[in-house]
Amino acid sequence: MNGYLRGQLAKLADVNMETLRYYEKNGLIPLPSRSDAGYRIYPKEVLGRLIFIKNAKACGFTLKEIRKALDKSGEGGPGAIRVEDFIGVIDRKLAELDREIAELERTKEALAGLRGNLLAAERHPGVRDTLRILQMEE
Repeated sequence: MNGYLRGQLAKLADVNMETLRYYEKNGLIPLPSRSDAGYRIYPKEVLGRLIFIKNAKACGFTLKEIRKALDKSGEGGPGAIRVEDFIGVIDRKLAELDREIAELERTKEALAGLRGNLLAAERHPGVRDTLRILQMEE
C-alpha cells in the first residue's frame, strides 16, 4: 500500500479522524482513493499538508485563509502566492493581533480599576450605583 489509512494518517498528524473528513469536505486536503476493500487511502503528501495546516492554525490563520493559500500555491504561474504576498498577510495578522492585545489591555485596566473601586473604603459613586443595580449593596 502506497499511502496511509485514515486512522494512520490521523495519528501521524495528531488530528481527529473527523477533522480529516472535514478537511476533505472543505477542500483542504484531496479526496482519498479507495482500496479494493473500500478503505480510504491518503497519499503520503497529505501528511505534510496536514502539518502545514496545523502550523498555520497555530499562527492564527483561519481555515479559509489556509485554503486560499493552498489553492493559490497549487495554481502556479502569475496567480501563485509569492513570498512578498505571504509576508504581507503575516504583517496584517500581526497588526490585527496588536489591535486585539491593545483592546485586551484596556479591558484588563478597566477590570483592575473596578476591582480597586470595589475594595476601596470610599467607593466611586458609579460603583455604588452598579452594586445597587446588582443588588449587591453591603
